[in-house]
Amino acid sequence: MTAMRNLTCILFLALCGAINALSEEGTQPVDRIALVPHGLLFRPLLANTYEPRVGLLSQLGKNQLRLDIGNSIDLLQYNVIKDSSSFSTGVDFFTYTLLRGEKNFHFPVDASDYFFGINFNYKSSASFGLISSRIRISHISAHFDDGHYDNTKGEWKDLRYPIVYSREFIDAVFACEPSHFSDAMRGYIGATYLFHVDPITVAPFMAYAGIEWRAKAYASTNFYLGCQTTVMKISEIAFRQNVQFGVKLGEWSGRGLNLFASYFSGLSIHGQYFDAEENYFGLGFLIEF
Repeated sequence: MTAMRNLTCILFLALCGAINALSEEGTQPVDRIALVPHGLLFRPLLANTYEPRVGLLSQLGKNQLRLDIGNSIDLLQYNVIKDSSSFSTGVDFFTYTLLRGEKNFHFPVDASDYFFGINFNYKSSASFGLISSRIRISHISAHFDDGHYDNTKGEWKDLRYPIVYSREFIDAVFACEPSHFSDAMRGYIGATYLFHVDPITVAPFMAYAGIEWRAKAYASTNFYLGCQTTVMKISEIAFRQNVQFGVKLGEWSGRGLNLFASYFSGLSIHGQYFDAEENYFGLGFLIEF
């Protein structure tokens, strides 16, 4: 709880500092400030599992679903007119929950992970294309729920008992959209540093890289492909692969319905299963606001 209070204080002070700095600089005629602007300056990564989403993913051949509920919003945006660069700061609040399907349309909750934090974003044009970056200071905690408990046997399912899983971290990612591909491709690299983590067997550093591609089919419809590889260490070095292919009905950077197929391989994204290997194909949908 102390770590959560400290992180909350950091988020509050960072927001106050950003508001004060932007208010002072906004007095200059060449600069412009937007309060709660429409959309996000840094577009969420398609194949990164730790992104705010609203939707559902069903694992094929398995009795498991993942329910994502949450959002990210930019609170302040500072546009520098003279060089077309922009800065923003915002917040993330979301959960990603593991459900099990049962008869009579019941979906008991097995495990829930909670993510919240603050983000700082940058976007600018360069001679070779568009560059952007995001830094997040965030907290994740994970918990087993009643769906993981077998009332008949009076024990936790799979003899996997609840553990304390909590981490506070800094995550930074740099992305580039080459002008040669006319806004159809984005590549990125990122790294995460855990400055507090339970259990301590999780290594403090993770790194990842990915690429995204899209093709406009017709008005307000885009096909896309996103791939990401993450390297991490628990007892030994491990890799996580995530691939997502789908179609978005709606503007690419705006509201829409996203229908997709995905493939996942590697250590589970759910904290209570942090050392469990998973491998599955899935079908899902996302509602983007």
